[in-house]
Amino acid sequence: MTIALPIGLAAAQAIATTTFELAGQRGLTVLCVVITDTGGHVRLAMRSDAQGIFGFDTALGKARTALGFNRSSLLLAKTFVDPCGVAALSGATHGAFVPLGGGVVVQQDGITVGAAAISGGMPDVDDAIIRAALEAHGFTALA
Repeated sequence: MTIALPIGLAAAQAIATTTFELAGQRGLTVLCVVITDTGGHVRLAMRSDAQGIFGFDTALGKARTALGFNRSSLLLAKTFVDPCGVAALSGATHGAFVPLGGGVVVQQDGITVGAAAISGGMPDVDDAIIRAALEAHGFTALA
């Protein structure tokens, strides 16, 4: 049995820095990035100076949502279209269910090592940015 180590701190810092660079190239200046281990515990969080009070919670919720369902929060946003279902899952998870694009399960060599998410842009843009940042550092994101 292979036991996966979480994303290392140096790798998390590099991913976050790349995320900010890619977001800046798209004109996003208000953002937050969160990287977690496989249990959804924060390894690293970084937010822009202009980010409001909900950015961190939104990014963390996207990351945990991806982990909880083992698929991207963008895909889940397209799956969970019934407001009653979203409300039920949000209540059951004490508000941790955030089905908005931008959260992904992170893998290295086919093994899940955590999750990563960005909040700040439109859901499809957040998804594209976090995927590109991960790929730039040798990680992959589940669909």
